Amino acid sequence: MSRTQDLLAELAAEHDAFVTALEAVDLELVTVPGVVEDWSVRDLVVHVAFWAEHATDALRLATASRGDEFAYDTSQTDAMNARLLEESRLTTPDAAVEREERAYEGLVAAISALDPSLLDVRLGNGDTVAEVIGYDGPEHYREHTAHLRAWFSEDDEEDPPDA
Repeated sequence: MSRTQDLLAELAAEHDAFVTALEAVDLELVTVPGVVEDWSVRDLVVHVAFWAEHATDALRLATASRGDEFAYDTSQTDAMNARLLEESRLTTPDAAVEREERAYEGLVAAISALDPSLLDVRLGNGDTVAEVIGYDGPEHYREHTAHLRAWFSEDDEEDPPDA
């Protein structure tokens, strides 16, 4: 397998796991805070979509020989996530899922079209294209799949029998 195929396979596997965990969510709990701090499942879905879009933007810049414009700094993450949380609260659960699907498909398309020689190109923030794909794509899906599973596994435990 090529490096690009490896990245796509890892992304697909982690996305599939995320979608599977999402499908197990009780629809009545989609907007209830608590999955990650005060984020709901809907908020988390918008969050994951945003970061997939973020990676897609980095790939577009790299492809256009403008990778130096990708200046994302991890010190910006909390502020970006706070703004995103406000935005997600105005989003319906269905719209959140649709956005995530589009974001995932966009990232897959961008990776598929990427010249493999660009994977090691350093972007404006010092990270390579491959590193951005990794942390905004499969690693991010993996992290939040674990959050969904952890939050809902606690709720799924059977109540103790009445004494």
